[in-house]
Amino acid sequence: MRIPRTLAYIATNPRFALTRASRPSLQRGQMTIVYDSLEPFPSEYSLEELAARCIERDYPATIKRPNNAENPVFIRKSILYHLDRLLNGTTRTPPNIIRLVT
Repeated sequence: MRIPRTLAYIATNPRFALTRASRPSLQRGQMTIVYDSLEPFPSEYSLEELAARCIERDYPATIKRPNNAENPVFIRKSILYHLDRLLNGTTRTPPNIIRLVT
């Protein structure tokens, strides 16, 4: 299952939660900030809450295109991209580190 990054999906303010307390090996940067914003396990956060928590952790400073660093839609799409990677797995992380909360 892929997490869409459309404006309509962002507007639904989906909720996410970690599925386990053990910390995976993560690449540094945005992925780590998104994961840290989901802690502590088993807390649940909406996309808006996650965006606020990521911004507190200086997420915009990690964005390589400075014009997009202040764009709230771009930040949410970027966060959804990393949540999708945590949900579906990467070469470094197993799938299902997070779950969508219904």
